Amino acid sequence: MLSDDETRVLRQIEDRRENLVRLLVRLIRFRTITPLLGQKAEGDDFARLSSFVAERLGGLGFDVDSWEVDAASLERFPGSGVVPDRDLRGMPVVVGTREGRGRSLLLNAHYDVVPPGVLENWNHPPFEGVVSDGRVFGRGACDMKGGLAAILEALRSIQEIGVEIPAPLVVECVPDEEQTSMGTLACCQRGIRADAAMIPEPTDLHLLVAVRGSFSGKIVVPGRAGHSEMAQPPWHDGGAVNAIEKAMKVLRGIEALNETWRADPEKRHRYLDPDILTPTMIRGGEWEVMHPERVEITFTSNFVPSTKDLRADIQTMLDRVAHEDPWMQVHPPVLQAAGDWLYGAEVSEDEPIVRTASAALGEVGIPPELVGSGSLTDMVHLINYSKVPTVSVGPTARTAHMADEHVTIEELVTTAKVLALTIMRWGSASD
Repeated sequence: MLSDDETRVLRQIEDRRENLVRLLVRLIRFRTITPLLGQKAEGDDFARLSSFVAERLGGLGFDVDSWEVDAASLERFPGSGVVPDRDLRGMPVVVGTREGRGRSLLLNAHYDVVPPGVLENWNHPPFEGVVSDGRVFGRGACDMKGGLAAILEALRSIQEIGVEIPAPLVVECVPDEEQTSMGTLACCQRGIRADAAMIPEPTDLHLLVAVRGSFSGKIVVPGRAGHSEMAQPPWHDGGAVNAIEKAMKVLRGIEALNETWRADPEKRHRYLDPDILTPTMIRGGEWEVMHPERVEITFTSNFVPSTKDLRADIQTMLDRVAHEDPWMQVHPPVLQAAGDWLYGAEVSEDEPIVRTASAALGEVGIPPELVGSGSLTDMVHLINYSKVPTVSVGPTARTAHMADEHVTIEELVTTAKVLALTIMRWGSASD
């Protein structure tokens, strides 16, 4: 049941919905596009958004710290995802802290977004924050500048009503979640932690308690060049070897590996799909009448939290494929990692933050449903590295990373309400 103060705060969020929408539009207009590996952020939008958020947090009574992450200085360990040569200059982390009593709560949001893709596929400009038909359109609207706006608005509404927040609070606004998650890892390695954490990633207003880990890389399949219109001697006599034909055997090996994982009881999880390896790009060949001498299979893979080293399974598969082909016995396919892998994570259903957030969802008329996600979030570092029980609740995820990404204003408001209730109840809860 809602207390009088909680009722007043929820009403305040409702009355201030236009302010929440304007805040999200402002955030979308910062072009904080995550640079690819090997590149760095362009322009000053990352820095300007960070300054904007820092000013907002300062106005809410938070002590604010901001710094740029030096990837080379981060601790590396199995599952860290650290890319030491990643250039994160111009992409500051912003952390606000406010003292209190009772159990502490950490609110985390990433402010980087994926590229907009083909602009012609958008009905609304991706960085304008267009409001139409009860929705806010723009890159990051749901993933996850909407969540960041909901955090700031929830805190603002609580302050304006004059409700005391007993819990010590931490707010993290981080970059590079879409690529490496090193923004949040940098916060963890600075010792910033709390008794629990909440990330308003898009979750369809379900309670996210488990995410799969991630590993990406390439499989390089060698061949031998030769004229495709000339008869070739056997390969051991110097003849051409078509790398595309050999790559097909690797692809069949990937299919067999996925089938093995699907049948493995250890890969089954209550909220998550089994491990999977997905080829996403193939590059090979240089000339139309030339046997290709090299094929690169780019892949991504996801796996349940209990999986500790997916690379060993992939390498075993490649060894088996190579053993069955005379050419590849001598010239085996090579596994190349794009970076360190990122572990999966899960939180127990019995954690107090799960109960508190579930109750908050119920109070706003959303039946709480615990779910998992095939795509990881920054909760992996909070849970695994800092040992902070972490959940996520946020708006519908369907249009994330798509053209015309959007969030409904109703779900944006609901997310802010769930956050506000969780913030107010956490520090004073008895369990």
